[in-house]
Amino acid sequence: MRVAIDATPLIGPRTGIGVFVEGLLLSLQDGSSEEVDLQIAEYTLSLKARLRGEARGYWIPMPASASSFVWRTFSGPKIESFVGDIDVVHGTNFVLPPSSSPRVISVHDLSFLNHLGRSRNSTGRFDRSVREAVNSGATVHTISEYVAQEIRDRYGAEDVRVVYPGVQPHFVSSQPASAKQTLVAVGATQKRKGLLDLIDAFELVARLNEEIELQIVGPPGDGEDELAQSIKTLPGPIRSRVHRIGFVEGQQKDQLISNATILVHPSHYEGFGFPVLEAMSMGTPVLTTTGGAIPEIAGDAALKVHPGDVDAMAGALTELLADEELLSTFTEAGLDRARKFTWRDTAKGIYDLYCSLL
Repeated sequence: MRVAIDATPLIGPRTGIGVFVEGLLLSLQDGSSEEVDLQIAEYTLSLKARLRGEARGYWIPMPASASSFVWRTFSGPKIESFVGDIDVVHGTNFVLPPSSSPRVISVHDLSFLNHLGRSRNSTGRFDRSVREAVNSGATVHTISEYVAQEIRDRYGAEDVRVVYPGVQPHFVSSQPASAKQTLVAVGATQKRKGLLDLIDAFELVARLNEEIELQIVGPPGDGEDELAQSIKTLPGPIRSRVHRIGFVEGQQKDQLISNATILVHPSHYEGFGFPVLEAMSMGTPVLTTTGGAIPEIAGDAALKVHPGDVDAMAGALTELLADEELLSTFTEAGLDRARKFTWRDTAKGIYDLYCSLL
């Protein structure tokens, strides 16, 4: 079986979609040693990546932002004209090319419908792309039951398959324990991530705890300017304990998560929530919210508050920081929860999905 897979999300800093695509490709390739009949043809939709020599596999000579419009309007060119004969094509990032073969589109969440930072053009482009894929009979893959139901409700999709991403087991080198308690938040600074709520909650906690520090790790998103302004308005002694670290490579990011007292993921909406499971896999207790699919993924292994409830977040943080036994309980529960999400299972689920279409 030869499958064309969109590798465009692997270009540049990894977001959640990039983490999924990387994990999927690696796990599918690992599975090939177990008599799995699979050949992967990666393709890239990015002119900039081509110019920088960073395109993965076959380069499709059109920008990602225009591909959906071109393919929807002209019903071509088919993906086979670029990658050769295939049995299945898998659009991993909301965009699905025309093909004579069965088609799969991954829809990781519907944040584009209510994402305050997106332009109307961007929102409409993703919405139309998913609707066209559904109406043309494509199979929809998504990463949580929560998002699956959203897709059924909005698009009337009948063939929606849920295959969870995995979490890579993390083996982080031990570091000397810090005397200071540290909170860490990981991810692009998008408005829906609730980081302004975290800043407000941190101020409440920091007024009572003069040692606590906050690290915000990840690339800039549409909420970066508002985040910077929110930090700037904090009282000086508290502001000095907030560290905007920015994007860091995997090993450094893992070390920051592992060394933290608590990972805080205050998102208002998630289709999955990779940082939650990553922290759990390293034994770092998690405080998060009930936004989107987070309760489905975190289960009872994280302390959760309602999105946007700053007082509840501050109270939960204060409770966790003061109770070593409670922190230990969430550490053990998190480790057990993370073991339930493996890339091996992801690869099997996606491979079985492909096979079911032939």
